[in-house]
Amino acid sequence: MKKRSLPKPITILILTLLTAVLWVGLNIYRAIAVKPVTTVPENISLPLDPTLNTDVIQKIESAIFIPDSEVPPINLTPTQTGQPIPTSEPTPTILPTVSPEASPSSSPETEL
Repeated sequence: MKKRSLPKPITILILTLLTAVLWVGLNIYRAIAVKPVTTVPENISLPLDPTLNTDVIQKIESAIFIPDSEVPPINLTPTQTGQPIPTSEPTPTILPTVSPEASPSSSPETEL
């Protein structure tokens, strides 16, 4: 009695499937088991200098200063929802405008 074997393409497909499953499984294991090496740049690992830079502090202090008398007051008015909104001056109301419309003429114009 002759033994029937699988056709060649089916055998290749099965071996390819087993290879792909093994490959994915080993990559998952490697991703879980192997920890990546972290490199820290040298400028981050250097110790900090605890002294203050007085030149920078003087530049900040000599920057433009606006006194409180020049800052306009902010009026809080309640809205319909009960939440106040900051306003410094009243907002103008926008009125709808009527745009001109074309009206049909009694005599049609023809171009020559």
